[in-house]
Amino acid sequence: MLNTKAPLLICTFLAILFLQACSGNGFHLRKNIDLPSPYQKIQLESISYESEFVKAFEVALEEAGGELVKNTSRSPLTIIKINNFRESKRVIAYTSTRKAREFLLSLKFDYSIFPDESSDKKMGKNHRISLDRVFIYDAEFALGKEEEEGKIKKNLYEEAARLILLKLQYNKD
Repeated sequence: MLNTKAPLLICTFLAILFLQACSGNGFHLRKNIDLPSPYQKIQLESISYESEFVKAFEVALEEAGGELVKNTSRSPLTIIKINNFRESKRVIAYTSTRKAREFLLSLKFDYSIFPDESSDKKMGKNHRISLDRVFIYDAEFALGKEEEEGKIKKNLYEEAARLILLKLQYNKD
């Protein structure tokens, strides 16, 4: 007589073994950033606090355990100066009737990190962020395309914020 519970036990054992092997592989969630204590309070300079990028940066900073400070009365404080903030949208492909088919959305800016006010205020090293995403436009679905474009821009802002926070996490300046 064949034991019917044996295959079930073997499958369960293999599943548990697989899950246990995966748990220690070094995998981390994308937004799992731990900021060092000097970078817990951050102020942004040279950019409007009303911009969508600042809103995305604030959300990412809060998820990393930090706080975006909008006034300079608190210290210690890390200052991130944003320069040459540029967003662009350009056509990269056309249909056979010469209508725009694909666009390239890009976000480019430079930033410098100035450690807290207790440091000697040396000029921070200039870093550059340059991100691009392709956006396909179809005139038949024009109503949803503006919303899709907005989501792509939001994704660019979130990615740029994550890159800045990763730089802070591993900052060697």
